[in-house]
Amino acid sequence: MERTTNIKTKASAFALLAAAIALVALCVYGCAPQAPSESAAASDGKTPVLQGDFTFSTDADCSVCHETEGTSMSDAAYPAANHAALACIDCHGDVDGLSSVHEGVAYGDKVAKRLKSTEVDESTCLTQACHGSYESLAEKTASSTVLTDSNGTTENPHALPENEDHETIDCGSCHDMHASDGIADTAQKACQGCHHMGVYECNTCHE
Repeated sequence: MERTTNIKTKASAFALLAAAIALVALCVYGCAPQAPSESAAASDGKTPVLQGDFTFSTDADCSVCHETEGTSMSDAAYPAANHAALACIDCHGDVDGLSSVHEGVAYGDKVAKRLKSTEVDESTCLTQACHGSYESLAEKTASSTVLTDSNGTTENPHALPENEDHETIDCGSCHDMHASDGIADTAQKACQGCHHMGVYECNTCHE
């Protein structure tokens, strides 16, 4: 009888010791710094998101934060879908600039919708392997009517008159790759930033 009692006492003590060890392990693990986790739920309670600080690298998955841009690469309604075979860094090649603007960024931060501190260099688009020179593009769009003003005057979008104002126009001025607006809308908006009366002829408004 006494032996049975001793066995039960030892079993109870062992169970208590095991429970204490498990509790200590749980506390240690729970308080330890955690690496970015993919299992945490987003604010909508549905989509898993990463947590923690973000470190930019050329092989980073940009679509984790830039969802709209990521989606545009596979949606035919967006011009970017024509470049689906390319990686983000193939066009957004300003590595130093991208590294700088992502300093201090954490997963879940508000995502920029426009390029402000970095840009896609026009030379990236105009290589022979991509779209070629402005001269070759101008030949292809010689009959384009995309840029037609309210008086019926039409300009070739790739052979605009050379002047100081047009020097700031680049591919991105008309081709908004990650927006679903048609090229006619984006190109017209680019022109109307200056030609706000919808007339391309100069000196009709300002003498």
